[in-house]
Amino acid sequence: MASCSAFVQSPTMWCRNHSHKQQQLLKTTNKNTVRHSSTTESDNKEETEGGVVDFFADESTHPTFQSVGITSPVLLSRLESPPLQLKRPSAVQASSFVSIAGGGDVTIGAETGSGKTFAYLLPILDDILQRKKNSEDDYYGYDYGRAVILVPNKELANQVVRMASTLCGGLDKCLLSNDRFVPPSMMPSGSAEDGEVDESDIVRITIMPGGLKAPEDFRPFRSSRGLGGEDPAPDIIVTTPASLGPLALSPKNIDLFADIQTLIIDEADMLLDGGYIRQLENVLMGFRRADRLANSSAEFGASRTQHVFVAATLPDMGLKSVDSFLKKRFPYAARITMAGMHNARHYGLRERTVWIEDEDGGSNKERMQTLVKLLNTPREEGGLDGEKVMVFLNSVEDVDGATNAFRRGGINAVPYHAKIQLAERSSNLDKFRRYKAEMDDGLFPTDENDEGNDAVPVLVCTDLAARGLDVPGVTAVVQLQFAGNVVAHLHRMGRCGRAGNRDGRGVIFYGQSERELVEVVREAEAQQERMTLEGDVMDEEETGEDGAKKKKRRRGICSKSV
Repeated sequence: MASCSAFVQSPTMWCRNHSHKQQQLLKTTNKNTVRHSSTTESDNKEETEGGVVDFFADESTHPTFQSVGITSPVLLSRLESPPLQLKRPSAVQASSFVSIAGGGDVTIGAETGSGKTFAYLLPILDDILQRKKNSEDDYYGYDYGRAVILVPNKELANQVVRMASTLCGGLDKCLLSNDRFVPPSMMPSGSAEDGEVDESDIVRITIMPGGLKAPEDFRPFRSSRGLGGEDPAPDIIVTTPASLGPLALSPKNIDLFADIQTLIIDEADMLLDGGYIRQLENVLMGFRRADRLANSSAEFGASRTQHVFVAATLPDMGLKSVDSFLKKRFPYAARITMAGMHNARHYGLRERTVWIEDEDGGSNKERMQTLVKLLNTPREEGGLDGEKVMVFLNSVEDVDGATNAFRRGGINAVPYHAKIQLAERSSNLDKFRRYKAEMDDGLFPTDENDEGNDAVPVLVCTDLAARGLDVPGVTAVVQLQFAGNVVAHLHRMGRCGRAGNRDGRGVIFYGQSERELVEVVREAEAQQERMTLEGDVMDEEETGEDGAKKKKRRRGICSKSV
């Protein structure tokens, strides 16, 4: 088993020849679709063989958020004021604004941590705030909502709302629920905007739950002024395909789909996967039906729905890949593809990933012993003590077992996986989110020994935590079990060094069964090459021994069943 000293050694790059099959499964290229000139902020750039990829937009063309096209003074003020205090747009935000604001279909592909959520929020919020400012009769052009944002699950829905609230007037003022307004006592501290906020400066957000038989069953819709109620309509609706999809099946609900002007599909490659595709197709069908009616009846008053697809990975190998699907279904969509997408090594890693291979007969117990030693070793000696660490494993059972082993070893850790109740899962994530990693001078940003502080430095998780979750300040990602495919690997490593920070470290354990996949990834990482990923939209069907149809699927490059 590799010792702790292996962690601080520079890893040796493997240069073995690969089979023709491997080369077909994982193509590499140094061609970047979008390039940006370098800035003086060296910590916010990624060096590749093809040049330098900046997190921020080119300062000569987009020095401020106003320069990308934002016209709302309220939105500009919120960007530059606490808690955000943002001065410059990221590259993907600057590249996407005009296309989304123009109303056409858009596909955005950019690596994790690049600012994609704000990239689609900013043009929509700017439009909403300008409509409200210029309105003379409190009608803003919609009865149900201006835009729908689709995400895979409740955690990501809550995260989108939390991020958007900083631009919308504060959660206590902008969030609508089935109980009308969420009381301020339920909101996290510091979420409200200081002082009174003018009604025209509030953007109202709501999370639409599942189980609705009709749109009117949802109170924010039922109480909307345009539908006979007394309250302003929601501006942005955040939901999942499983919640919205059933409403699309009935033509009686066509008014809802005709009213929504923009449909944003976040984590698009995940939603186009087998577990989500049927309900997503239902949603798309609902909007197509509304668009057809709008085209056939001038009196209907609706316009064609704008579709915005957003993803950190867009598998692009083969005719059935996610990328091919989007090109076929939305051929006229503007395509915003950033240079860092699919790069083997995430820009946020400040040093090379450390790969630790099991010796012959190595076991999970030995991996755990090595990792516990690393977590108890000071940073200056090459360890992870004082770091904010996410530890990934491939199953719920292994996460629970590893969490218990960490606790026995004196490591303060909490688990995160789908079988934990949502309330407990959210509490564990909040404890981890509030932890502040040790700084370079050996001090902590806050006193971690304050009485009552329950912040936790280690989150032990499945891939449920690898997608979309934005946890600030993660400084190390450990794959105690290597990801089952390249797509999952890229999402895992993207949890650290976000928003332009290059402060992440990567540690990956693997065994003989994973060696073939690891070799390919390591060689691509050494060259900082852009990978072509495999992943079909539709599940393939094959006939089992009993004659029944069974699902079959490959995503990325799989060296084992997942």
